[in-house]
Amino acid sequence: MKFNYTLFCLLFVSTVVQAQNFKYGKVSKAELAEKSNASYPEADATVLYREYNVEFFYKQDEGFSQKRTVHERIKIYTKEGAEWANQTVVTYDNGGTRETFDLKGVTYNLEGGSIKKQKLQKSGIFEERRNKYRKNNKFTMPDIRPGSVIEYEYVIESPFRSINDIDLQYTIPINKEVVELKVPEFYVYNIQSNPKATVAYNFETDSKTIELNFKARSGVGSANYGSYNSNNSATEAGTRTYKEIKYSLDESNIPPLKTEPFVDNLWNYQGRSIWEFAMFNNPNGIPENVAKSWSAVTKSIYDSEDFVSQIKKSDYYENDLQTVLAEATSPEQKMATILAFVKNKVKWNKYVGYYPDNGVKKAYKEGLGNTADINLMLVSMLQNAGLTTYPVLVSTKENGIPVYPTLEGFNYVVAAVNENGKYYILDATDPFSNVNLLPERAMNWQGRLIRPDGTSDWVGLYPGYVSKKLTYVQAEINQEDILVKVRERKGGHFAKQYRKEYAGTANEAQVKSVDTGSEAVEISEYEAKDVMSVKENMSVSYTATSNSLVEEIAGDLYVSPMLFFAQTENPFKDSSRIYPIFFEYPRSEKYNVSIKIPEGYKVKSLPEAIKANLANNTGSYTYLVKEAPGIVQLAVSLDINTPIVLPQDYEYVKGMFSQITEKEKEKIVFTKL
Repeated sequence: MKFNYTLFCLLFVSTVVQAQNFKYGKVSKAELAEKSNASYPEADATVLYREYNVEFFYKQDEGFSQKRTVHERIKIYTKEGAEWANQTVVTYDNGGTRETFDLKGVTYNLEGGSIKKQKLQKSGIFEERRNKYRKNNKFTMPDIRPGSVIEYEYVIESPFRSINDIDLQYTIPINKEVVELKVPEFYVYNIQSNPKATVAYNFETDSKTIELNFKARSGVGSANYGSYNSNNSATEAGTRTYKEIKYSLDESNIPPLKTEPFVDNLWNYQGRSIWEFAMFNNPNGIPENVAKSWSAVTKSIYDSEDFVSQIKKSDYYENDLQTVLAEATSPEQKMATILAFVKNKVKWNKYVGYYPDNGVKKAYKEGLGNTADINLMLVSMLQNAGLTTYPVLVSTKENGIPVYPTLEGFNYVVAAVNENGKYYILDATDPFSNVNLLPERAMNWQGRLIRPDGTSDWVGLYPGYVSKKLTYVQAEINQEDILVKVRERKGGHFAKQYRKEYAGTANEAQVKSVDTGSEAVEISEYEAKDVMSVKENMSVSYTATSNSLVEEIAGDLYVSPMLFFAQTENPFKDSSRIYPIFFEYPRSEKYNVSIKIPEGYKVKSLPEAIKANLANNTGSYTYLVKEAPGIVQLAVSLDINTPIVLPQDYEYVKGMFSQITEKEKEKIVFTKL
């Protein structure tokens, strides 16, 4: 008899969900005894219950305020699942206007058949400034171990009418999620699901009439609906009514967000509900349409004096700039010189934003600023040098990709120079950045270039050139081991990544950058040049010895011509692909390997040459091996010509990498003369 195990699991989970008590504090022994998720046994943790509530409350003389309450109960199965005991909640706080954050939490463990509770203490809660406008509220649940259940509830009170995106999916399964929002009829939202997600849910709606009681006051009163004031006649005691719209969602057995290799930002593909504040229905006036186009969003930023004035200011640097540009004549020289000058003059304080924190003048004087302080200063200097330069608004990888036009869709700014119709993108916050060489955090699809006349365009943020890595290898097989001499030249993003990781570190730490796979290889004579430089290329050289790279079978010697550089595992294992493949930047990796034929041996067999190409010049792989007098020569190249490959082309990419891994496992066979 065939038995549908998957259906049984889902029915079992559904039954358990219905039987559970999700009231805060009512964790059961059954939940604590649970060893794994029945539907997703590989999960390290499971959200047993998540409740998300939003309500708006009206106070006379203050208007509506928002209250957001989130309650989560999470089961920890493994050591890896313990990471869910560390949580971060972002709130608004600019030093004046702020959102309040109130939290309680408990960890539950089963000991000797009894439930042991440990409350979250103040020592486990701390704040961290995210930028000038927001802070991270971080907390770590106590006494975490495999088998624990954690439960916490936090309340955020906010003066704002905007509603945050509502998470409907995590990287672990969610057994049950209940969402309820109660919104006054004056606030109208465009509600949509994340179009990049594979799960989507629809809200049910209902409404009821709310009655407000007003106390008597003298003079002309005002009712504050959000940030808007409208005159009314509430000068005497009385009542007013409005309609409250309720949106509700109740879902069970939400699948986890699938993880795949080579993804830009996994959360771009998360199931979530997105709420765009679209219209304010003024009860005593004309409805105001708040939803914007991208052009309107960018124009509003350029209309801000806090933004534009930072670009216009130039008196604080003009004399210095004239000096540093004394020998720069071409536009390219001016770009490189000004970029280097700003990088050396002002260091990044790790805060992002498109509005300055300190202001460009103060940042220049003190040598410290956020992304806007630094890069608006860069825009100003480039313009002052006679280059056609514009700010470009960016959403970092961490911030995701905005679904609809919104100011919150951007959190970063860079500079773009238009020279003969070609854009050069610059970012002075990274010491190892260069012209058209952005930090990885800023390479997120595209940015919005904005002009003083209010017009704007999308510009690509990925490099239009190929970053190259070239490795020269000379190998000699001795009686007991193989001796390998390596010289490697890294260019573009290969060099930048190395510099970011190892600049200023000891030589011993840099040795760890050599990936020897599963082979036992000893590295010596390691030397890296131009690590602290911003030159296009840097170099690495070292000597490697190993007694595991050569295998003797029946008197013949077997050795992979790729030695320890071989890619022996295909990173693309799944039969299908959900997300785009993200290679970060166009790249070319080449290996020129020369292996001396051992004394007393000759070549018995060589791997066959292959060449594989992806459609539309997306990428290619070449493997050529030949015998020359006294040596075997190998030339291997892997070229990825586009940073993003769409999911429909996944099977071809997977196929090419399958060819690579199989080919690089093949051996040269030397036999005795």
